[in-house]
Amino acid sequence: MDMENQRVALITGGASGLGKILVDEFVKEGYHVCFTYWKSKENANNLAEQYGDKVLAFHADATEYEKAFEVAETCINHFGRLDVLVNNAAGARDASLVRLEKENFEYTIQNVLYPVFYYSKAVCKYFIEANKGKIINIGSINGLRGREGSVAYSTAKAGIEGFTKTIAKELGKYNINCNVVAPGYIDTDGQKNTSELIKKMVLDECAIRRLTDPIEVANLIVFLAGEKSNNITGQVYQVDCGQYI
Repeated sequence: MDMENQRVALITGGASGLGKILVDEFVKEGYHVCFTYWKSKENANNLAEQYGDKVLAFHADATEYEKAFEVAETCINHFGRLDVLVNNAAGARDASLVRLEKENFEYTIQNVLYPVFYYSKAVCKYFIEANKGKIINIGSINGLRGREGSVAYSTAKAGIEGFTKTIAKELGKYNINCNVVAPGYIDTDGQKNTSELIKKMVLDECAIRRLTDPIEVANLIVFLAGEKSNNITGQVYQVDCGQYI
């Protein structure tokens, strides 16, 4: 396969929600895409059938350290290169401080924050050797502002922001860009069971009075992955219809 001018992206949690939208958009932009999935086997198979040799799917638990290195190595061996990492995979069990159990706090940190470290570490040696690369981590406005009743998730997402700014300083000398995209509430398929009351509460927070479409988040991620963002690093971008402000 001639990959000399063909860019390659690795997306964790790429078979559902925002991740699936990202796979679609990166392929539309001409990328080959490796993506991981855990529970969404049917969606992963559908993407593989839809895009054929443009994508490569991995059944991988994002909390497994060694698996991150296996995925990165297999992706590079298959496509011959890797240009972009999008750390999207996450899982949370949340509550208020009074109600939050220790094991659920640990579960959330392990499923939200640890995979960002694992996959960033797995790809960085390749990016350093290539003297370029893009790492885009999915944060949350709740990591910036906190949210009542969301102690574990908000803490883990805040950790992503600190991690990203730190590695941006460490890896900048190798022309590696590291940024955070921090959405608010995204109107994905995964939110179809969200109550109208919750949606109204979100709308009441938004300066632009509508819910954010996942494609709007994906648009920014694709931009940050491209050549036009080569001087942008260490930044946190809120994409939320003004929900944060």
